[in-house]
Amino acid sequence: MNDYVLRENESLNGGYTLYIGGFTLRILHGYSPSWENVYDTENSFQNFDGSEEKFLKGIRFSLKVTIDRIIPEDFNALVAELKKPAIALVCPDFEGDCYCDNIPGDLKQANFNGVRYSVNFTLIAKSLITDGDGL
Repeated sequence: MNDYVLRENESLNGGYTLYIGGFTLRILHGYSPSWENVYDTENSFQNFDGSEEKFLKGIRFSLKVTIDRIIPEDFNALVAELKKPAIALVCPDFEGDCYCDNIPGDLKQANFNGVRYSVNFTLIAKSLITDGDGL
């Protein structure tokens, strides 16, 4: 991180750095990790007393990211990575391959001060976290 050169009108607040494929994201406005239990629905059943027996297959990690006011070059590079079928993600809460189903972007600024986009997306782990992974 020490070798990173700030761009004009850019400041870092010492927050998280995300490695999304070949793109390094240093400026975030929203970071929301989530872990969802995934059950084996084919082998789950209801007991005689009405209680459910559900068997855990694993946990699916996902990460919702919000970026506000990103320059066009970074926006295009990020979108190129997010379009890939397998995206290597390294973040404080997870490391592994993910995918992204939707990449909504908005033009936030287009004036004499430059062009900026905002984008929010969710990265979803391709594999479940299972017993062997410390579940």
